[in-house]
Amino acid sequence: MKIGYIGSSLYRHTFEINEVVELLRQHPGTRVYSFYRRSDTESQSRVREIGSDIITWSAWRIIFGLLYLLFRHPKRLFSAGFRLGFLSLPNPYYWVKNTATFFIALPFIGDACRNHVTHLHANFGSSPATIAWLGKQILGTGMSITFHAFDIYSKTLSLRDPLKKRKLTDADLVVAVHEHGLDQLKKLVPEVDSEKFRMIHISVVFDPRPKPDPLPQPPLFVAAGNLVPKKGFDVLVRAAGRLRREGKTVRLRILGEGPERITLETLVRVQEMRELIELPGYYQHGELAHHLSQATGFVVPSKVVEGGQRDGIPTVLVEAWLSQTPVVASLVGGMGEVLADGETGLVFPSDDHAALAKCLLRLIESDALRSTLVERGLHAAKTQFSPEVNVRALVDAISDVSRSRQEEDHVA
Repeated sequence: MKIGYIGSSLYRHTFEINEVVELLRQHPGTRVYSFYRRSDTESQSRVREIGSDIITWSAWRIIFGLLYLLFRHPKRLFSAGFRLGFLSLPNPYYWVKNTATFFIALPFIGDACRNHVTHLHANFGSSPATIAWLGKQILGTGMSITFHAFDIYSKTLSLRDPLKKRKLTDADLVVAVHEHGLDQLKKLVPEVDSEKFRMIHISVVFDPRPKPDPLPQPPLFVAAGNLVPKKGFDVLVRAAGRLRREGKTVRLRILGEGPERITLETLVRVQEMRELIELPGYYQHGELAHHLSQATGFVVPSKVVEGGQRDGIPTVLVEAWLSQTPVVASLVGGMGEVLADGETGLVFPSDDHAALAKCLLRLIESDALRSTLVERGLHAAKTQFSPEVNVRALVDAISDVSRSRQEEDHVA
């Protein structure tokens, strides 16, 4: 069995590069493809350390891949392209997107053919899964997909994939990183055998910094992510404002950048907390450890917004656990599966700033509670989000479906 791993944003999604590095350790010879061309130096160097590389696309590689596949599999290539175009017609946005994806896929599928890849695994159910689906049509490989959050929940036009059900049906293995998402996928294709669905958490690696003793005062709560509505950072600002009006002062540091910046800055002024709430903008991943080292707690105030968009289990939640920082989070997506209130974190109903304020106050006022959350959160991170354990589960699952395919082909 030889695996081709199709990543989405290996330069940006740390859990992807964690998974790739561990996959290459456990299954040497895996071919690694990145849908987005940009790949930062750190990610490339981590993969090269173990004798591999991240394969991206370029114009000349597309031309070479097209010529190669026209020579090797001309009928299958035209058939796959026609089917992709026809199935994408219900959504004009996706028709254009999938046309581009078809050409981007050519160098990856050509490489998979030359290197005798027998199974293509896509990380994300969007364009990477489309590439894996095309590879299966052209090369006859096995195919599996890992779904996360936006590729499960979003129903806006730009994310309404007309090929989604086809990819779920044709995949040999479907993975979701939390049970809630897995249930949503099963409901989408109730006719598909539930045995092909598995839940495997993301792989998280983090190098924390030691915390000062005592922590800086007033207490600092950190949040991180794109400044978009589903992150619920407005709820956090309102919670801090409520605490101040009640005579309790906290500081906030909301890391990230995005279209909600002006809205959040306006809300900070309305709450009269400009001296207590920081919006420092975009941050490099390596900087997160510094911010968490100063934090009394880490907050994930996610909510469900228009189009069904929401978080699943954000990577930063697990990174906060690994930094021994207590977590406060809303019950959205898969977070309720890993957060036990008062044990691994404090939880509150989505979009309820009053309930969030109470959680922050509980955390500030109880040393014993903070110690419990730190100890049990660290244990949860190490046991449930271990790259070694989760990648082994993925490889074993792919091996199982590959063996079943071989047996079926033998019988046929």
